[in-house]
Amino acid sequence: MADEDLQDDADDEVLDNDMEEVTLPSKTFAVENGRVIRLIDGREAMQQAINKVLTTERFVFPIYDENYGSDAMDLIGKDADYIHTDIERVIEEALTADDRISSVTIDEVIDMTDSILVTGSAETIFGKIDIEGEVKSD
Repeated sequence: MADEDLQDDADDEVLDNDMEEVTLPSKTFAVENGRVIRLIDGREAMQQAINKVLTTERFVFPIYDENYGSDAMDLIGKDADYIHTDIERVIEEALTADDRISSVTIDEVIDMTDSILVTGSAETIFGKIDIEGEVKSD
């Protein structure tokens, strides 16, 4: 990464002089197959952030605070009615901890033996972003 790119990133993190709360740019690294491939921002970075939150088990990794990650893994193996009742709350709680996400809608939940398939969407500052994923047991 060029020195000017690093300076741009540092400049993005400066708050305005009035110390008002602002949402900082969402620049991050695009990762594919465990390798950083390029710098991304905006909608693409938001999609990656959503996927990361939903695939990170909450309270397991000390690098993340108590607001990061999902409790969805705890629902695997529970009664189907309980899963369908609780999955929307669990996913909404995980995603709305990010101030760039205003609401979450779950359209479909399919309970498999060792996983839960979920589709829906999140309303973000970058517009509506589709959610499609599978929560698997370890």
